[in-house]
Amino acid sequence: MISRFSPSAAYAATRLPEPPPPLHLRTWPDHEALLADRAAALATLTVRRLGIGRLVLLWLLGAVGVVGWAAVGLAIQSFEQGGLGQVTGLVALFLAAFLLIPAGVALGFWLERGRTVRLLLEAWADLARDPAVDGRVRAHRRCVLWLLPSLALCLLGVWATSSAWSSATTGPGSATVGETVYALGLGLTVLATGVLGAVQSYAHQSWSGRFLSPVPERWGGGAHR
Repeated sequence: MISRFSPSAAYAATRLPEPPPPLHLRTWPDHEALLADRAAALATLTVRRLGIGRLVLLWLLGAVGVVGWAAVGLAIQSFEQGGLGQVTGLVALFLAAFLLIPAGVALGFWLERGRTVRLLLEAWADLARDPAVDGRVRAHRRCVLWLLPSLALCLLGVWATSSAWSSATTGPGSATVGETVYALGLGLTVLATGVLGAVQSYAHQSWSGRFLSPVPERWGGGAHR
């Protein structure tokens, strides 16, 4: 399990719990001490994975992407005008690159940090089972907090994308190329932001179903996942 952690994820290990030591290096005096460390690590990692700050960061990256696509649309419109508009187009194109490239890189770090946290969660959860702690680590409320606004963004993104595509049809009053590019970029960026948030929520629930204690049935006894 420990060998699955890559050196490229070392940047994200700051302020994250270390992975549990290999079997031959474990020094817990008893099972209770192991459970205590496991509970602390899982609680910290769950907050790192589903924290409000992480969700807001995703939205901020999406907002930067929207502004970047607006700059792309402005650049295309300026180039279409010709003359001095080409200067404006170059400035807008530079601004678009200045916004979209760092946003893409930051999103890559955001995704890599999520992968690192997931691997740490799996490593710590695989040590033992503790139903009292595992119930809290499932973090149903946090998952819902991520899921609902993410689904709203998905719907908004689908609507914006379909509207942009419809307005791109030829004929009098149709949108210009610049307007279409901006509208499509906006819709796809909002949609991607919503999808990433929804996937994060679903992934945590899927992980908890595989690695944590089964949820007791409310009626009739027994347990299930």
